[in-house]
Amino acid sequence: MLFVGDIMAAHLYSALLLTLVRFALCNPDPLDAVFAPCDQLKGAHSTNARNGFAPGLYVVSSNLPGATIRKDGKLANRNIVCAHEDRLTSGGTVVIPWAAFDKRDANGRGSFDWGFVEQQMAPWVARGQKVNLLVWPAVQKEDQSFPAGQSATPQYIIDQPDLIFQCPDGTTQGTTSLGALPLPKFWRAEVYTKYAQALRQFVARFEDNTNVNYFRFGIGVGAESYPANGATTPNNFCMKTFIQLFPGPSNDARANTAFSEWSKYVAARIRAFRRFNSRKAIIVTLNDFRTKTFGQGPNKFPDMIAYEATREYNGFPKLGLGVQGATTKDVDRWEQPQRARCNANWCAIFNRNKDSGIPLQLQTPTHSGVYGPPGPGNPIAACQGSRNIGAQGCMSTGNMVKLISFALQWGVRSFELYPYEWFVANDKRFSTNPELDFYDLFGEEYRAALNSASNQRLA
Repeated sequence: MLFVGDIMAAHLYSALLLTLVRFALCNPDPLDAVFAPCDQLKGAHSTNARNGFAPGLYVVSSNLPGATIRKDGKLANRNIVCAHEDRLTSGGTVVIPWAAFDKRDANGRGSFDWGFVEQQMAPWVARGQKVNLLVWPAVQKEDQSFPAGQSATPQYIIDQPDLIFQCPDGTTQGTTSLGALPLPKFWRAEVYTKYAQALRQFVARFEDNTNVNYFRFGIGVGAESYPANGATTPNNFCMKTFIQLFPGPSNDARANTAFSEWSKYVAARIRAFRRFNSRKAIIVTLNDFRTKTFGQGPNKFPDMIAYEATREYNGFPKLGLGVQGATTKDVDRWEQPQRARCNANWCAIFNRNKDSGIPLQLQTPTHSGVYGPPGPGNPIAACQGSRNIGAQGCMSTGNMVKLISFALQWGVRSFELYPYEWFVANDKRFSTNPELDFYDLFGEEYRAALNSASNQRLA
């Protein structure tokens, strides 16, 4: 299983970004030489808002490791810059670790420092674009962290052994990966009270900043609503570790307690976010989460998130809803006669809320594949197995044209996409191999799809 959302970005792009940076460094004038193809894209960026929310295209994870910001405040990666320059792009999605701005100690002494946040916003603000601010309370792997190797959770939490746990990352058989970072026990009052205090300060600082479009706050790891990578299904190694953190006379009883306690915690955090009474939209993520194969309906957890975010609650603002793992497999399932379930039930939930006026946001788990997901039906011989091969155009996300067209029908108005999508749409130097020159083969239809999801079309 691929783990969804922003946490994927650092790992998936590290090799590609390193290659591009090396290419840039080999040019006498690297920025001018590498970014020249982007010049044709330049123009006025559209960031028109509706009910305080600017719909459109946003570059996801634009400040994660590899997507570096230079000392002069500009972005230093060809992929990111081409998306940044594009007049269809309304802005970027910027990840902010909790620890980057919460500089308190265990006794609450200290202050909040906004320097990192404002530095990460700077390249987008300089071009008149919007920024979506994602706060990550925790990360699980060192290659997802920045500065490198540092937890996203404040040190005053990490230093208390009773408030942390370590979990297999879901790709190893019951062992914690080398370099794995400890996770906070999010559901403990000593953790969530401090986190809520920090977020309240964060909202107060940026809710009236016209450069900020919306907030997306993590409830668990990253900007997700589950507790750890892979802790979404009963048989995952991390889930098995997570369940043992809860009391009960048997494993089945502990699984029931884990589901109940995590669900109550998530519901309470959503209500807390609403009590911030933010003038800026706050979006929460729909995720799957089950601790048992039977007895917990697959839709129970994501439907609870949607209910708590959108029900009437003492006059407090409703929250937006997001999905970070949308693929064309969801399209295929939904278009079956029986309308099979999408990941985290997002198709049905968005369909119920598409006319409600709340922001609906979509992100994919990886960049797209122009030839669709790998498998026996893929037209490319190398892609007929089960492995993602981005260079051959097969990725589990599927073709972006198909996904955007479907998502627009269900009211999606914010598309957080990986830079690759702009790469296919815009870069004439995509490949010297005619068979892999996705710009020539798919650029026009990708460009049309991006245009259909742009602020100019949706605002």
